[in-house]
Amino acid sequence: MHIPEQLVIRPPSEAKSLLVRVVRGCHWNRCNFCGIYDLFGVPHSQRSLQEVLLDIDALSQRYGDIFSTAFLGDADPLNLDAGFLVAVLQHLRKTFPRLKRVTAYGRASSLAKKSLEELTAIREAGLDRVHVGLESGSDRVLKLQRKGTSHLQLVDAGKKAVAAGMELSYYFLLGLGGRELWEEHVSESAKVFNEVKPHFIRVRRLFIHPMSRLSEKVGSGEFREQTPEGTVIELRRLIAGLDAEGVTFACDHANNYLPVFGRLNAEKGRMLDIIDSFLALPERQRIAHYESIPSVI
Repeated sequence: MHIPEQLVIRPPSEAKSLLVRVVRGCHWNRCNFCGIYDLFGVPHSQRSLQEVLLDIDALSQRYGDIFSTAFLGDADPLNLDAGFLVAVLQHLRKTFPRLKRVTAYGRASSLAKKSLEELTAIREAGLDRVHVGLESGSDRVLKLQRKGTSHLQLVDAGKKAVAAGMELSYYFLLGLGGRELWEEHVSESAKVFNEVKPHFIRVRRLFIHPMSRLSEKVGSGEFREQTPEGTVIELRRLIAGLDAEGVTFACDHANNYLPVFGRLNAEKGRMLDIIDSFLALPERQRIAHYESIPSVI
């Protein structure tokens, strides 16, 4: 009996999705702040089309046609050949006809390498949404963290994905600029969001894993970690700088200090009021709150 492979990680919004492993690990795997695949001991390797199709068949035999959403992993299936992805998506949609949404992680650099025609073909084959780790719109922060992309590429890749008909979910990491670059980190990210207008802006607070390269930079003094209150101030500054009508804003991860959600621009004022009310609390209450929130990947 064929046993389908398991993913390493998926977005919180895909908690109830069918998980299909298309590629193992991350082909980039150089970001200073990320130690996920090193932590789990998963080197990058390409799966064959036959392996993936057999996994889909095995998942169907195991679960039946019960899923309404599916997620393709691991880190960056959009780096794969367009024809490969089209074949996987077509078989997935045929095998699970009740699927209403199929999503995947994708690096901005991978989206940038694909033509609009290729991305459109992938979308038409069944990929509805792409989750992209923007992390920061600042070129200096992106270079510091070895993200392998740029402000300009984040804008161009995001616009191309949207033009192809995909829903775009951009991720932002509070604290990624540390104490030195936080203002630029926030302002340059807001510029990307305002120009691209992704369907979703999802916020995470930076967690520095002891096995990450960034942890070494903290130890050497090269990177000064942002304070808990500093990340809340970053969150406020980001929202205040957004002008992206219709975009859904979400702090939808367990490590966020404030679970702020809303629709831009209509609920921008309400979200700012939530943050301002928190910052107006006595210092001891704010500190106690920060200490009560776990730091998790």
